[in-house]
Amino acid sequence: MAGTSRGQLNFLVLGHSPEGATGWPHPVSISVYPRGERTLLNFSMGPHIANAGGQVAVTWVILDGALNESFAEEFDACDARWLVPHLARLASGDEVTGGELIKAYRAKFGRPPKTELSADNTF
Repeated sequence: MAGTSRGQLNFLVLGHSPEGATGWPHPVSISVYPRGERTLLNFSMGPHIANAGGQVAVTWVILDGALNESFAEEFDACDARWLVPHLARLASGDEVTGGELIKAYRAKFGRPPKTELSADNTF
């Protein structure tokens, strides 16, 4: 996926807690900027006024081809376990394009994902 000017990257919002979700104390979203082993994931947790989050490399989230269980609560809150095989491919260095992720998201949810701008904060 191409970046935008001034270091901003277009992330795909591929995991999000349902509107008005109950059973989880706050909203969660997961967005992805695919670029092989250097893929970035943004996690956002909480209502906008008290939001917390962070950015990590895909290799922190996927260990030996499986979800690092320290991220299980967020993936479950977002119904995002469907994303793990795609992230595992990225973590192993396979080329998974933004188009492939959009197609998989559309197949699951019936619409394309939203996007968000974010910088690469991992350096």
